[in-house]
Amino acid sequence: MYYGWWVLVGTTLLAAISGGVLFHGASVFFIPIRQELGLSVAQTSLIFTSSRALAGVGGPLFGWMADRYGGRPLIIVGSLLAGLGLIYLQTLRSYIPFLLVYLLIVSMGAHLGFSQTLLTVTNRWFVRRKAVALTILLTGFAAGGAIFVYPLGIGVGQIGWRQTLVYSGIFILITGIGLSRLVRHSPERMGLDTANTPELNPASAIDGSSGEASVKDYTAYEAMRTKAFWLILGASMLRISAETAIFVHIIPIMAWKGMDELSAAGLLSVFFFLSIPFRLFLGIAGQRLPFQPLLVGGLMASVMGLLLVVSYDGTWVLYPFVVLMAVYEGSVVLQWLALGDYFGRRSYGTLSGIMRASDVVGSIMIPLYAGWVFDTTGSYTAALVTLVAMMGAAALLISLVRRPSRA
Repeated sequence: MYYGWWVLVGTTLLAAISGGVLFHGASVFFIPIRQELGLSVAQTSLIFTSSRALAGVGGPLFGWMADRYGGRPLIIVGSLLAGLGLIYLQTLRSYIPFLLVYLLIVSMGAHLGFSQTLLTVTNRWFVRRKAVALTILLTGFAAGGAIFVYPLGIGVGQIGWRQTLVYSGIFILITGIGLSRLVRHSPERMGLDTANTPELNPASAIDGSSGEASVKDYTAYEAMRTKAFWLILGASMLRISAETAIFVHIIPIMAWKGMDELSAAGLLSVFFFLSIPFRLFLGIAGQRLPFQPLLVGGLMASVMGLLLVVSYDGTWVLYPFVVLMAVYEGSVVLQWLALGDYFGRRSYGTLSGIMRASDVVGSIMIPLYAGWVFDTTGSYTAALVTLVAMMGAAALLISLVRRPSRA
């Protein structure tokens, strides 16, 4: 069996673990941390938005390191930082030390070892079935939310958020270092012949949508000279900034609508569970269909979901909101598929890092703005209207993207 499939097993399991514990699971800790440390909603938002901001600031460097050194050493170092950082966090009882440890140790490890590192590794191992491989990987992140968010919520309720952090840190240490053994730098480093390996040979692709388009591997400079790159980057900046605000505040938003915290954690797990089939379907469809209408449709689903929450009161509105947001979450895989499909394998980590850097300001300011709005008005309404506008603008930019010339 082609070894890339074993790499995909490793990266997908790592995506599920990191996605569930380090990224999506963070929302479970929002309210208990705010209450115990005596913080405002805006101050608590800064803890979690700082992580997204670090992904942007460090994105180009992390992506270059993944291109240059491969995924395994980054995964090992990232697992050590994130795991030990979570264990140490539970000892802290004041705001500034907590913020700094979360940012400089936990978040550094999460984004160095996981996130775009896993995307870069998987993209490097596939050409012909790139869409399938990246779809499976990105579905792993959603599956992690479905698997781990509700148990984390139970842990917070039963043994407290501090002890839950300890067990989470131990789990990240063991699984991250263990699964890193499946990850190799590249097929070329293992002596695989790209001309005779179907997964790496564009000429063997069944159709032109996922193979022929990848004949040219762009350098980062060449990609940045295309209109398509900048349109995708602009849409990504708007989308991820708005998405960060949504998921940092999603459990507080549900509580604002009248739902208790444990039920909100359960509904958040349902959201990630629903996003799994949407990611699989839309990712595989994106291998053969133009990605623009699919991604635009996902962005407009998020607009409709947010408008429902703004327009109606009661917990019932959270159920269609979750379904519509699951459609959106399923569609975001298409942005990262398009990046690999349009620009190839050579500089994928660097390009994805540049895209993550573009949302650094928004990923800090928009969630802080949402927290400030709630602190001053007791309502998320004005913040959600802003997010509607941002998602709509991202949909407009995506609708303008066209495949760059391979000349």
